[in-house]
Amino acid sequence: MGNEILQSHSATLGDGEIAALKANSTLSEKEIREIYEEFQKSGGAGDGKISKDEFHRYYKKSAGCDDEDGILANNTFSAFDTNHDGHINFTEFVFAILAQSKTDINSILDFSFEIMDTSGDGLISFDELKSYLEKATILAVGHEEASTIDTNRTAENIFQEFRLSKMQKM
Repeated sequence: MGNEILQSHSATLGDGEIAALKANSTLSEKEIREIYEEFQKSGGAGDGKISKDEFHRYYKKSAGCDDEDGILANNTFSAFDTNHDGHINFTEFVFAILAQSKTDINSILDFSFEIMDTSGDGLISFDELKSYLEKATILAVGHEEASTIDTNRTAENIFQEFRLSKMQKM
């Protein structure tokens, strides 16, 4: 998955974005367009982004009573609001929705690898692992508690387990 798809902020869905999402997920073009329509309905401003409140409304509707306190929605939003501006664009929204829908271990592992491999080279660099660990920690425990966890050290430990330097990939 290339970083370029996480940077999209357009209010329209382009062929390039559809191609990138198809390449980095198991979604068909039809499914991407359906999710885009839902995204457009969820966001009131029509600027290609939705706010945290808009995401909460969508998440509550799609997740139902599993998240009555909004903790999962908060954690999901925080993990995918990559620039921390209080909004997520369509691509971030797609990955947040995909993350919430994974329930079996193989799907979770496949999705995790797709999210980690931002260079799209089929390997995980130290920085890709660290970035993923930051997002996964936010999803698991929330933004505030995640800030107390040293994901750099965790990534270092994982690389050491595989006897890799920070310059190598796994």
